[in-house]
Amino acid sequence: MSQQSVDETSSANVTESTLSTAAAPVRLEASASSPEQALEQLPGLVTGTSWQTRPTTGAYSFRYLAVGDGNVTLRRSQMRGYVRGTVAPDDAYIVVLVLGGVVTLDLLRGGGPVDNGVPALMPTERRAVVEASNHDAVMVHLTRAFVRSVAEERHGLPSGGLHLDERAVPAADAVVRWRQVLESARRVLAAQGVASTAWSDATRAVAVAFLALYPPKAAGPSSALWAPRNARIRRAVDHVHEHAAEPIAVSDLAAVSGLSVRAVQESFQRLFGMPPSTYVRSVRLQRVRGDLLRLDSTSTSVSEVARRWGFAHLGRFSAEYTSRYGEYPKATLHR
Repeated sequence: MSQQSVDETSSANVTESTLSTAAAPVRLEASASSPEQALEQLPGLVTGTSWQTRPTTGAYSFRYLAVGDGNVTLRRSQMRGYVRGTVAPDDAYIVVLVLGGVVTLDLLRGGGPVDNGVPALMPTERRAVVEASNHDAVMVHLTRAFVRSVAEERHGLPSGGLHLDERAVPAADAVVRWRQVLESARRVLAAQGVASTAWSDATRAVAVAFLALYPPKAAGPSSALWAPRNARIRRAVDHVHEHAAEPIAVSDLAAVSGLSVRAVQESFQRLFGMPPSTYVRSVRLQRVRGDLLRLDSTSTSVSEVARRWGFAHLGRFSAEYTSRYGEYPKATLHR
């Protein structure tokens, strides 16, 4: 999506339309030439707190544009500078496509920079620290209710039972389709606007392509984790994700959650079908795979990445990794 393409739907003033339609038109535009100006506008554009921004090299600049309706908005954010903030889940799924610069969506949980040109899903069920430097990114916001309605129709999910894995690596054909659908939606938006039947069809196509990127699952352990009765064990799970590279004992999880060791063990077995130690290794394997997929094979070794995430016995690690992902870790690194 080129800057010229986005600008075809822009206007000179900051506006947010509120026409009385089933999915009201949305239009947001902002720009800034200093960090102070950007900090005044960021809270109104993105659901987040603790925003920080500063110049990097050259003159500081920030530009943001969002166009669409109450179901789907196409957005673009560009900044010559550094920005960081804590983003909370809201009523939308957010897919980020980085065109330039460096963007990290889950800084405190081992998330690395998003690969340019590869869609990435913002964490859907918890707060996340995001960071970007000299970025140019396209974002698509899809309201959860709209996506759920399409998912229920196509997948037969029970109401409220939609769960997506933001750490999933989208299939190559799904990525191609996603980009095609976005370009088609952009063209419809520029030519006919949000009041047209063509735009309604386009937003549905975007939702279908989104569900192909991140195939939904019915309500299961991960969604059950967010039930009020599991609030304390959720602290233990958060601890695992935040400290995955450090030694973690069941007693640590018990202390964090305020539960007994036995209660922690039983809760992990009930929610995930595995003991806490196996869950920790599973999270670490995910982190290893993420690093192997994004790091340069000429300057990184499998053993270095494995040790970073707490795997001391490389032979056992390689066997676990191969069993889980169907390929040797070295093959992943050299993709």
